[in-house]
Amino acid sequence: MEQPFRIEKRECFRVIGYKITTTNKKKQGTKDIPAMWIKFKEGQQQEKLMSLMNKEPYGILGINAYNTNETDAREFDYYIAVSTDLAGEDTMSSYIVPQATWAVFPCTIETMGKTEAMAIMKWLPKSKYKPLNKGYLTGKMKSGAPDIEYYGKDGEMEVWIAVKEK
Repeated sequence: MEQPFRIEKRECFRVIGYKITTTNKKKQGTKDIPAMWIKFKEGQQQEKLMSLMNKEPYGILGINAYNTNETDAREFDYYIAVSTDLAGEDTMSSYIVPQATWAVFPCTIETMGKTEAMAIMKWLPKSKYKPLNKGYLTGKMKSGAPDIEYYGKDGEMEVWIAVKEK
């Protein structure tokens, strides 16, 4: 990939936010997640969530947490969350992002999907890293860590893919 990227090691961190459970069956997640973001931006949720953010990484995170249902590898949880050590409201859920090494790719909202696909399909096979997750093509995930979208200030955006050296 021509665009810049970095490899970043992070200790585990706790997030809190809004969660939905969806599935890769019939691409349902591609409908549910955008609808969740619309609700998040139109309601009071963004302000409530931002007021809880007090830990690195500072920004809003979109987190795909796979393997949440042992009988259905296509089902996953999606969080819109922030890193914090504070308790949230009853309508919020917490999640621990595991310690991992991340391949971090800067992008824009318009190029996010393409950036993630290029990173997984073109960059990873040629790099010295392999993803912790498998099943991207089939939607039946075998996951070692979540996939993360990072939304920072001033429109800064990144795709985080958990990796390990080959």
